[in-house]
Amino acid sequence: MQLSELIAGIPAQVYNMNDVDIASIEFDSRNIRAGAMYVAVKGARFDGHDFVRDAVASGAVALVTQKKIATALPQIVVSDTRAMLGELATRFYGKFDELTKVGITGTNGKTTTAFLIRSILGKAGRRPGLIGTIYYSGKTASKATRTTPEIMDVLKLFTRFRDEGIDSVVMEVSSHALKMARVENIAFDVAVFTNFSQDHLDFHKTMDEYMKAKLHLFSLLKPHGYAVYNNDDTLGRAIKKLSLNHSLSYGQTEGSAIQARIIDQSLNGLRLEIAYENKRFEIGSSLIGDFNLYNILAAFASGIALTVDVEDIIAGIEELKAVQGRMERVVDNIFVDFAHTPSAIESILRSFRSYAQGRLIIVFGCGGDRDKEKRPKMGAIATKLADLVVITSDNPRNEMPMEIIEDIVRGVVSDNYIIIEDRTAAIRYAISEKRAQDILVVAGKGHEEYQIIGEGVIHFNDAEVIRQCFTNSC
Repeated sequence: MQLSELIAGIPAQVYNMNDVDIASIEFDSRNIRAGAMYVAVKGARFDGHDFVRDAVASGAVALVTQKKIATALPQIVVSDTRAMLGELATRFYGKFDELTKVGITGTNGKTTTAFLIRSILGKAGRRPGLIGTIYYSGKTASKATRTTPEIMDVLKLFTRFRDEGIDSVVMEVSSHALKMARVENIAFDVAVFTNFSQDHLDFHKTMDEYMKAKLHLFSLLKPHGYAVYNNDDTLGRAIKKLSLNHSLSYGQTEGSAIQARIIDQSLNGLRLEIAYENKRFEIGSSLIGDFNLYNILAAFASGIALTVDVEDIIAGIEELKAVQGRMERVVDNIFVDFAHTPSAIESILRSFRSYAQGRLIIVFGCGGDRDKEKRPKMGAIATKLADLVVITSDNPRNEMPMEIIEDIVRGVVSDNYIIIEDRTAAIRYAISEKRAQDILVVAGKGHEEYQIIGEGVIHFNDAEVIRQCFTNSC
């Protein structure tokens, strides 16, 4: 695409104009190849303007910046390069109106709900792709670098999906992505809300700002798009008050368009009865934990919004046996889960408590450089609801692990805990303490295969440590 076509009509100051051919658009200077336009975006830790020289050296032929920089290249100066990135990316790659797009937001449950919806669409004969916390998947899969990539990377994935014959995309949409305009130029066919509780206050600063970020997803719906929301959640009630053309609520309470109740539950899964339009449907699911009722309901409602036959919706839900790192049974009655918020820790412990014939043991820590206010709350919940709590390190990043642990300990309400800073040692200790009838859950990292310590990343996987314990003994 010619530069003049790409920037036509955008509010900008243009310097050194030369109508070069743009072969690609990049915001990461490490990805620059000959013929690329480089958009200098300021992030949380790095400012893209500091890498202009690297981009030029790698073959950039045009620059988009927020300030004038000494260069001979065509330079487009705009007020907000992050916002402009989405506009330029959409002009370059297209709007992908042919792809059905489902966006899912909420504090917890996004990943499981995304997998359920993808399974439903597959059963309906559609060809769904997935963008989320674990991986980005079409016909081929790649590990996720973040829950919701930058808009440029999202549109590159859309391009790949389209080339692979994918006709629909299920996306987890994080509050960071909504705040940082990573999905601003995407029009969603369905926007799904799961639940809302404390998280990410290191980034959003207040619960009100966090809430506003979540609500923004519904402003990105197509005119005929559907809002699917949890009617039992406080934020769900706020969504109900929005000016929405089409909406579908779900929950256990009266007034929900789609209601459900648990008929039976065990460590083998759930059996639900779902009521919709004066009809009742019984669904069996291998997913564990009563909170998964809401994830199943969100997926069921999304299937209805996408005009999928109820038979295919039920078959898709029942076909999904597990999601990596989400209430995942590793061996014996030992599970790993991604729970890393107070509400998530409470949900998994209350669920496991209803199944436990013996003691309930949890291993968990908190991430560094993240919301510090939730640490003592998680300590309080864990020591209240579990019989034995092993407090350890998670991803300490640039904080000292023991300082994070001390924050957790400030909230404990019982002396049923032990501190073991090394995560491998903590898991091994918990396994050594576990008796036959006990349930052990290792929480916080779930599917992750790494641990972030300082600026370094080392290989680490909770499930792998557990399996090694049983293969080689602890």
